Amino acid sequence: MRSLPYFFALLLSLAAGVATGRAALDPAAAVPGPALELLVYEHRDCVYCQLFRRDVLPRYQQALAAELPIRFIDIAEAGNETRGLRRKVDTLPTVVLMLGGREIDRIVGYWGPDNFFKLLAHMRARAG
Repeated sequence: MRSLPYFFALLLSLAAGVATGRAALDPAAAVPGPALELLVYEHRDCVYCQLFRRDVLPRYQQALAAELPIRFIDIAEAGNETRGLRRKVDTLPTVVLMLGGREIDRIVGYWGPDNFFKLLAHMRARAG
């Protein structure tokens, strides 16, 4: 009867070793991305995208960049890449709040800096 608990302990330790080994071999699993991330879909010829960078980005970098990473994606290069998005991007700029690689919410279009930060605060509150 003593060997049965030993067998289960050995089985659990082997299963844990397999999971750890798999994570070590898979680069995506070994280096997890940020839990919350802000994606900004833009295009180099978009006037409102340029306004976003000029009016919103400096304030964002000062206030929030350390706690909520921001990444810009050129829609011309990304094409129809919609991994993790609920629907495709059809208006620029579009700011998408991602949690674990999945869309939580988005801000479509350019609303000016004050409105952007109000909308972002609302989105972050919803994300928890």
